[in-house]
Amino acid sequence: MKKYSYIAIALLGFITANAQYTKDINTNRPSSSMGAYSVSKGIFQIEGGYTYQNDEFHSDKTNTFNNFQVQLRYGDMLENLEFVGDFYFTNYNQTDYGIDITNSGFRQLNFGIKYLIYDHYKYYVEKRNVYSWKANQRFKWGRLIPALALYVGGQFNFKHNLYYPNLPEIGLKTMLIAQQHISKRFSMTYNFIGENVTEDAYRNISYIVTASLGLSDRWSIFGEHQGIIDRKYENISVPFMNEASLKGGLTYKIHKNLQIDAFGGTSLENSPHKIQAGMGVSWRNHKKFQFKDPTEL
Repeated sequence: MKKYSYIAIALLGFITANAQYTKDINTNRPSSSMGAYSVSKGIFQIEGGYTYQNDEFHSDKTNTFNNFQVQLRYGDMLENLEFVGDFYFTNYNQTDYGIDITNSGFRQLNFGIKYLIYDHYKYYVEKRNVYSWKANQRFKWGRLIPALALYVGGQFNFKHNLYYPNLPEIGLKTMLIAQQHISKRFSMTYNFIGENVTEDAYRNISYIVTASLGLSDRWSIFGEHQGIIDRKYENISVPFMNEASLKGGLTYKIHKNLQIDAFGGTSLENSPHKIQAGMGVSWRNHKKFQFKDPTEL
């Protein structure tokens, strides 16, 4: 009897320890959205990249940006809990009727925690009909129920924000994250974001919708729409469509702990018209876990 108790305890511990751990790297890049799941307890992950952006107001006014972003992710204390640090560095050049202005420096630093508050897929099991192949191929509506996570963090703004140089130095950033797994290869992620939420004069409410499709074990593609619900700057509302954008790209998994990506995007409006392109890499420290696929044993 003791023998079976030990086996049950060991299996329970394995399931609990690996509740969010995935065999392959789980990265937010190259989308702008954040996924609901953590990297798992004891895992450190770094995601970084370069983005070129050109903002054209008209033929005599153009802004050019070279942006660098690094995101640090670490799971600790609880399996559902993740610590996140975002670092944004920018170098820009503005040409305005023949006058050039160049500057560079950190634009923003964010430090926060993300917690998975509900994981529908942990308990959702699709029953197979042994008598009907057709029944097994039907869409399962339970897949539409998303996993939910909450992010809360501090937002540190610097003067190197060309459009909004007078933002408060410290603000509160919050995010509600929903993630659906429509199939084994297709997923949808939704972010509802509040920036500087405690500052009425500078509050920014936005959203991101990301669709991801795995083409194979190594290749995947994504499409994304990002928009502003309400943005205020010094109590002046910024029009909704000015920063709505579309973005798409692809990723390639070199091995289970290393992934590279490339993407491009454009704004939906011409005030200014924005074009983006970039590339990046994601890597995780895999040493704590000795994961073995049961099919390989």
